[in-house]
Amino acid sequence: MRFLALLIVALLCLGDRAAASTDFNYPAVFNFGDSNSDTGGRVAAGFESILPPYGSTFFGTPSGRFCDGRLIVDFLMESMSMPLLNAYLDSVGEPNFRTGVTFAQAGCSITPANPTSVSPFSFGLQIKQFFAFKDKVTKLLSKGDMYMWYIPQADYFSQGLYMFDIGQNDLAGEFY
Repeated sequence: MRFLALLIVALLCLGDRAAASTDFNYPAVFNFGDSNSDTGGRVAAGFESILPPYGSTFFGTPSGRFCDGRLIVDFLMESMSMPLLNAYLDSVGEPNFRTGVTFAQAGCSITPANPTSVSPFSFGLQIKQFFAFKDKVTKLLSKGDMYMWYIPQADYFSQGLYMFDIGQNDLAGEFY
């Protein structure tokens, strides 16, 4: 609970800077959330295969999204002339995390997961994944330039845009 309170205070302190910025000149985007910004993480976790259309109309192939098009985070990345975010858990193949990553998982809640939760993932777990990602990036960067085209530079973590789009599952759980 103390962590959540500290996070809220930190976001409020950063609010003026983010609101004043209209150029969106960030080197990377780090996204946390639920199905509103899940670019394929839940599918990559292997919990379920989602039913069509799962993004296939726009992308031409299943994209792992819980919609048939792009998400708000996709439009943001395009407006910043950056590639779409890869899901943290979708690391098979050649993911490129240089300009950011999304930790979002469909069904996530802010509160810790319990036996009746839609997803075993929660906001707290996404934060843990972020710190594990940051630690791994730091270790890879210390090995030289070999990975520099696939992972964020060290200063991107302090200069990046942090997005949070989560909470609808918490509200829905209380009303349904």
